[in-house]
Amino acid sequence: MASTSFESSYGARSKTIEVPLQHEQVLEVVCDDLPTNPTELTDIFQQESVGLPYYRLLAIEYYHQDKIEQSIQVVQAALKTASQSPHTQPRQKLPLLSLIATLYMRLARRETDDARRQNHLTEATQFINEADRIHNQYEPTFVIKGNLYILLRKVDEASRSFNMILEKRPNCIPALLGRAKIQYHLQQYKASLVSYQTALRYSRGKFSGVEIRLGIAQCFAQLKMYAEAKSALKRCIDISPTPNANAFILLAILELNESKEPQNGIVQQETALRHGLQHMQKSHAASRKHPVALNIMADHFFLTRDFEKTIQAASRALKNASNNFNKAEALYQIARAHHQMQEFENAHKYYTQALELNAKHVLAQFGLGQMQLKHGEYNAAIEIFEKLHKSEPASVEVMKILGSLYAVIGKKEQSLGLFSKILGHADHDPLLAIEVAEMYEDKDKDSALKYYKQSLQLLETIPKDDELSQERIKEIKPELLNNIAVMHQKLNNFTDAEHYYGLALQEVELCTGQEKDLKLTISYNLARLYEERMDIEKAAAIYRKLIEDYPSYADAHLRLGAIEESIGKTSEANEYYKEVFDTDSLDAKGWIMIGQSNPIDSKLYKRSFEKVLKDCDKNDLYTHVALGNYHANIAREMKTEKTKQIRADSYKLAINFYSQTLRRDPMNIYAANGLAIVIAETGHTEQARDLFNQVREANVNNANVWVNLAHVYVELKQYKQAIVMYENALKKFYNNRDANLLLCLARAQYILSKHDKDPEVMYEALKNTEKALHIQPSDKTTHYNLALVQQSYAQQISDLSQEQRSSQDIRKALNCLECGQRTFHMLVNVDEHTLYDKKITEQRERYGETLRVQLDRKLAEQITYEQDREDKLSKARQKREAERERMKQAAEEKQRLQQLEMERMEESRRRLMEKVREDNILMATQQLQEEDYEEDKKNRKRPRKRKENEEDDGIDDSNEYGDDDDEHLHKKDRKQYRSKRIIEDSDEEI
Repeated sequence: MASTSFESSYGARSKTIEVPLQHEQVLEVVCDDLPTNPTELTDIFQQESVGLPYYRLLAIEYYHQDKIEQSIQVVQAALKTASQSPHTQPRQKLPLLSLIATLYMRLARRETDDARRQNHLTEATQFINEADRIHNQYEPTFVIKGNLYILLRKVDEASRSFNMILEKRPNCIPALLGRAKIQYHLQQYKASLVSYQTALRYSRGKFSGVEIRLGIAQCFAQLKMYAEAKSALKRCIDISPTPNANAFILLAILELNESKEPQNGIVQQETALRHGLQHMQKSHAASRKHPVALNIMADHFFLTRDFEKTIQAASRALKNASNNFNKAEALYQIARAHHQMQEFENAHKYYTQALELNAKHVLAQFGLGQMQLKHGEYNAAIEIFEKLHKSEPASVEVMKILGSLYAVIGKKEQSLGLFSKILGHADHDPLLAIEVAEMYEDKDKDSALKYYKQSLQLLETIPKDDELSQERIKEIKPELLNNIAVMHQKLNNFTDAEHYYGLALQEVELCTGQEKDLKLTISYNLARLYEERMDIEKAAAIYRKLIEDYPSYADAHLRLGAIEESIGKTSEANEYYKEVFDTDSLDAKGWIMIGQSNPIDSKLYKRSFEKVLKDCDKNDLYTHVALGNYHANIAREMKTEKTKQIRADSYKLAINFYSQTLRRDPMNIYAANGLAIVIAETGHTEQARDLFNQVREANVNNANVWVNLAHVYVELKQYKQAIVMYENALKKFYNNRDANLLLCLARAQYILSKHDKDPEVMYEALKNTEKALHIQPSDKTTHYNLALVQQSYAQQISDLSQEQRSSQDIRKALNCLECGQRTFHMLVNVDEHTLYDKKITEQRERYGETLRVQLDRKLAEQITYEQDREDKLSKARQKREAERERMKQAAEEKQRLQQLEMERMEESRRRLMEKVREDNILMATQQLQEEDYEEDKKNRKRPRKRKENEEDDGIDDSNEYGDDDDEHLHKKDRKQYRSKRIIEDSDEEI
C-alpha cells in the first residue's frame, strides 16, 4: 500500500512509498533518496507487475522534487506497461495521460527557446488527444485542455473548455482558476477577482491556496487596492510550505512603488523601501532564476551605480525569462547600464531589442530617443519623442527635448537607424550572431554564450548539399566551438566546457588547411580547464604533448613551471621558465614568472623585473606595479634613523613606478592601491584616504582597499568610520573569520573606548579579541591583547561613578580582570621568544592585583550605595503611597460631604414644595368659602322675588329651581378650575 498520493502534495507528504510486489513482498521507495535515473525503479515495477497507480505516485514524487524529465520517464514507462498488458482497461490510462500532458506543459512554461517550447506543447496535445479518444467527457482532460489553450494563446477555446466544466460542476477549482486567468488577461479584473475568491471559498484552504491568493493579490493591485493586495501576498507567504518567489517579488514591487509615492512621508517611504529590498532578497534566495526578481535586482544595482552587476542580473533575467515583457525589461536594464557607462552602441542595441519585445515600454523609447540624438539622427528622435509626448503628455523632459529638436529640424518622418535594422536580422545570420557575441565577451558572458550557440544552431540548419557553405562552415565551426567552450569555462561550467573543447578538437581533425593550427590553441585551453578543475596530471600531460609538438610554444613551458611552483618546487619551476629563453631570450613572460617565483625582497626578484623594462617591454604594467611593490617593501624595512634617506628614496621610487603605471592605465586598481598605501605611510593620510575611496568606488570587490581605507581612518583618528569599514570588510570578504582583521577592529574599538571613556565599546573590543583568539588559539600575542583589553575594561568600570555603574557591572569586570590576571601570569612564564615585553607583562600583572583590590572595595561600596538608594527609593515610594492614600481619603470625604449637602438641599426643596402646596390648598379653600358665602347671601334674597313673580305671572317653580341647580353646578366647575390653576402656578414658581 502506498503511503503517499497526489492529494497529499497539499499537506505533509510521507517519506516513503510502499509498493507491493509479488510473493507478498513490499518495496519501500525512499522519497528523499530517489535515483537520478528512474529506470532502476520502473524496471522493477515492470518485472513485478506493479499497478499503474504506483507509477503515478512515483512520477508525482519526482515532480515534487522538480525533476520533471524523470517524472515523464516514469509515466512513459507506465503507459508502455499499460499498452503491453492485456488486463489493462483503456480508461485506466486516463490519469497517466492527463499527468504526462501536464508535465509537458510545465516544461513548456519554463522553456525559453521557442522551438523547444513548441515541441513540448505538441507532445502535450498528442497525449490530450489520446485521452479524448478514450473518454471525451473526462473532466481533468477538459481542465488540462483549457490550460493548454492558454499556453497556445487561444483564449476563446480555453474559455469554452472551462465553462463546459463549470456548467456541470460550479465548484471545480481548476476550472475556476482557468476562467480567472482568462478574465485577468482580458483586463476584466473585477470579474477575475470574483472568480478567484469563489475558488478560494470552495478550496477551504486545502487546494491551491497559494496560487489562488497570488491571483487575488494581482487583481487587487490592478484595481489599485494596494493594502488588500499586500495582505493577500503576506497571507500567501504565511501559508506557503516553501518560500514563494512570486509572492515575495510581487510584495517587493508594491513596497518599492510605495516608497516612490511623494504623498507618503519620509519615514513611510524609507520603511517601504527597506521592506521592498528585503522581500526582493528573499525572492532571489527562493529562486535565483526568477526573471522578475533579477530585473528588480538589476534596477537596484543600477541605482547604486554598480553597472556590471546590473548587466549580470539583467542578463540572467533575459536568459531565464519565458515571456516578452520580462525579456524587454531585462534588455532595458542592460541598455541603460551601457548608457551610463557611455557605451552608446551597446545601449542603442539593447534599447531597440527591448522595444522589439514590448513596443509600449516608455523608458526604452526614451532611451532610444536619446541614442538617436547621440548619433545625430534628429528626425528619428523626433518621431520617438512625438510618440512619447502622446502617451506621456505631462512629461516635462519629453517636452523639452521635443521642443529643442523642432528648433533644429522640421517635422519629417524617418526610419530608425541602420544599426537597429541590421540587428533585427541577428536571429537569421550566424556571422552577425558571432559578431554580437564577440561584443559581449568581456562584459556579458551569458549573452556572448547565447549568441555563440545561436550561431552554431544556424550553421546546423544550412543544407548539406550547399558545398560552398559547408566549406565555409568547416573554417568557422572549430573556432566557434572553442569560443563556446571558453564562455562555459569563464562561467565555471567546466563539464560543458570540456564537452565543447572535445567537439572543437574533433572538427579540427577534419580540417586539411591552416585550421589545424587551432589545435594548439584548443589543446592549451583544455589544459587550462583541467588546471582550474585541479586535475593537474591531465593538464601537465597536455602541456608536455604541446611542447613535444610545438617546442617554441612558450606558454606551455610557463604553465608547467607554474604547476611546479604551486606545489612548492621553485627550482624546478625556474627551470621550466628558463626553457622559453631557448627560443626567445627576451621573453617578458618568462622573466616575469621568474621574478614572481622569488621572494619580494630578493635581488633576483628585482633583477628579473628590471630586465623586463630594460630589454623586453618598457611599458609592461605588471612589471611597473611589481617594482613599485618591491621599493615600497624595501622602504618599510628601513626603520632606523641611519636608513632614513634610503627609506625616503625607496618610497620615491615606488611612487614613481605606481605613477607611471597610472599614466599608462588610469584605471589600474593595483597601482592606485599601492600608491595610496605609500602616501599613507609617508604621512599624507588625508590624500591617501581620498585615493582609497576612489579605488574602492572603481572596484568594490577588492578586499585590500577596504582594509587599507580602514587603516587610514585609524591614522586620522576617525575611529567610528574605521570600525564600520573593518566590520564591512570582515562581513563582505572574510565571513568574520580573519584573525588579523578582527584584531584591527578590536584595536580601533579599544582606542575609541579610551578616547570616549565608553566601557561598552571596550567590551566590544574584548569580544572581537576573543573571536580572534578562537581562530588562532596558540598565538601568545593575541592572548596578551585579550588580557590587556580585559584589564582595561575593568579599569573603565572602576573609574565610573556609582550612579553610572551597578554591582553587576563590577562583578563582570572582576571576572574579566581575573581572566586577564591568569593570562598575564601564564605569559610571564612562557619560555619561548615572544613579541610582547615580559617586563611590561609583569607590571600589568601587578597592576591587576592592585585593581582587583580596588574593585573589591568598590563592589562593597556599590552594594552599600545600591542598598541605601533602594532604601531611599522604598521610603519615597512609601511616602508617595501614603500621600496618595491621604489624597484619596480627602477626595472621598469631600465627595461624602458634597453628597450630604445635596441631600440636605433636596430635603429643603421637598419641604418648601410641601408648604407651598398646603398654602395653595388653604387659599383655594378660603376662596371657595367666600364664594359659597356670597352665593348663600344671594340665594336668601332671591325667594322674595320669586314669590312676587309667582303671584303676578303664575309661572311654575320647578323650572326655576332647575336652572338654579345648573348654574350652581357651573360655578362649582369654575371654582375647581381656578384652584387647579393656582396650584400649577405655584409649582412653576418653585
